[in-house]
Amino acid sequence: MAAIGAIFERDGTPVSANHIERMAAALQIYGPLSQNHCRLGNVGLCWNKLADFIPEDRYDREPIVEGSMAFVFSGRLHFRKDLARAVGLEAARIRTMADGEIAFAAWRKWGKTALDRLEGEFALIFSNEATGKLIAARSPFGAPPLVYHETNRSFAIASAPRGLFALPHVPRELDEQRMADMLILNNQDKSRTFYKQIQNLPMGHWLEISRHAIEVQQYFYFGQVEPVRLANDDEYVEAADALMRDAVEDAMRGIVTPAFTISAGLDSSTVAVYAIEALKRGSITTAEPLIGFTTVPEPGWDGRTYGAGRIGDESGPVKAFVQKYPEFSVEFIDGAGLALDHELDTMFRLAESPPHAWNNNYGGIAINKRVRANGRNIQIGGGGGNRSLSFSNRMNYPNLFVRGRWGELHGHLAKLNDSQGLLKSYYRRVFRPLLPASISRKINRLRGNLNQTGWASFSAIHPDFAAEMNVDSRAKEMGWDDSYSSFRSSRQLMKHMTNSGARELGASERLAMQTLYGMEGRNPLNYQRISEYCSAIPEQQFMSKGRDRWLIRRLMKDRLPEEILTAPRGRQAADWHLRMTRDLDRYRQDIDRMAADPNLARMFDVPRIRKILDSWPDKTPLGKADHPDYMLAMVGIGRAITASRFINWVNGKND
Repeated sequence: MAAIGAIFERDGTPVSANHIERMAAALQIYGPLSQNHCRLGNVGLCWNKLADFIPEDRYDREPIVEGSMAFVFSGRLHFRKDLARAVGLEAARIRTMADGEIAFAAWRKWGKTALDRLEGEFALIFSNEATGKLIAARSPFGAPPLVYHETNRSFAIASAPRGLFALPHVPRELDEQRMADMLILNNQDKSRTFYKQIQNLPMGHWLEISRHAIEVQQYFYFGQVEPVRLANDDEYVEAADALMRDAVEDAMRGIVTPAFTISAGLDSSTVAVYAIEALKRGSITTAEPLIGFTTVPEPGWDGRTYGAGRIGDESGPVKAFVQKYPEFSVEFIDGAGLALDHELDTMFRLAESPPHAWNNNYGGIAINKRVRANGRNIQIGGGGGNRSLSFSNRMNYPNLFVRGRWGELHGHLAKLNDSQGLLKSYYRRVFRPLLPASISRKINRLRGNLNQTGWASFSAIHPDFAAEMNVDSRAKEMGWDDSYSSFRSSRQLMKHMTNSGARELGASERLAMQTLYGMEGRNPLNYQRISEYCSAIPEQQFMSKGRDRWLIRRLMKDRLPEEILTAPRGRQAADWHLRMTRDLDRYRQDIDRMAADPNLARMFDVPRIRKILDSWPDKTPLGKADHPDYMLAMVGIGRAITASRFINWVNGKND
């Protein structure tokens, strides 16, 4: 993992040694192990290395310079041996080649079309003084960030905004439009950052710049693969099994044995099972035992969990997993005493963006600390599974109704054993998804369910500021529907989940976490091969009568304990009310600062926030009976505090 950057002088003048050195120095915080930079005429590149994660990382020396060409790479290749064979590299040679060198060999062989062959989570920059062009690209899934600034005379790109702000001509100014969109959870403008004149290069895109033009183009389109049709249901499971074996074995490659995050959910536990099986097969050898970490509520939690049927303490099913696989030990992390805003200022400094999951931030930090305390620097989880292997295909119900296959539909619903009854199942699973978003919101309001009723229920944005920033019209233009009721097919839902703009916001947070703890996060279920396979197989493979997430359930039958196969969905940070109540007086000071600052008071609905704080519920609110504004209490106030502190940090006003 590395931080990279480049400067391209469009007027043809040589790159200033001072400027590329300043960029490299600014990015050094992300790469303290090794730093280097080079200049070739009007182009300069820099590279800062964080740590060694796989054995070949120790051979990494960048920028790679060959004649008029220069190349820098950040991230990790998946299935690097497959790529090396396609390039024509000898097996003995690749044992001393870092991922960046293999990627450069592929670039030399195929040029820009190498992007269609590179699998992994990466960002790269390539320049060729002979052609007078610079190209940057990011992989489609989980890529490290790249942001850029351009003028008629100069272009600069880097892994983080601080690399750009190190240059004297790049301004550091908050983009209020991006902030307003974020406050209503609209992150679909993937090219926009939280800073004016700083653009984000989206995942699955390349950028090419010359002295006279700049072009940004998407090169990867999710779901554009040939359909996969196999002879029977069992063959789909067998194919998924083979893909998972390869992906988990690839993800486990490291200098030290990876640690795992595990919950009561199917995704992370499935990944852990494949890791255990890889060790038993002997396809992976480790010096250290397998360990996992599970977040649990802090002692004193009132046991209340928002969401029908959700569980806040997932330790029970995880203990059943350990009983089935005693070679896999688990440590339960409660983060006792940690505040919801723990290390928030550090995240601002490293991510240079506001974390979008205020309630969950402390849990990730608590686990990361324990992972490092156990001597591990790779953490493997189950992220991405809900849009791939464990996709639920919930659109199957309304689709069966629309197609007139009512008998089949009734057979599905009758076998669900829904505790709310068959009639409510018909409404929730069949008719509500078919309603226009506006109607769905109105019905939820009448029923007292503030979830999925629009941003006004969960956002503390001031209505006047929302109108000033045209958040509603922008959301409509971008196809953002916070009621999640506008999807008309399973493929459309899967595509939306894969292309979600929140993934772009998460890239900067991953960079911050990796930097803070010198650790690399990996998610095998997010691998391109698995994602594309799941997008290519029939939708029916994800659901059978009475069973959603049918593919992963068949795959893990007899491999996961029944307690996990039948576990309700978990709710992370279920103890948020306990932690927030403990620090309520301190958070009131944040609201007072909002009120005292005319600009912040313009952006946030301070009277509404104060009203909630003055009537703070004495237990975790689960609905309007507990508090009339419970959604804002649960998520909106925390996001407002995070956003206001970030704005002050950008403007240099934080205490």
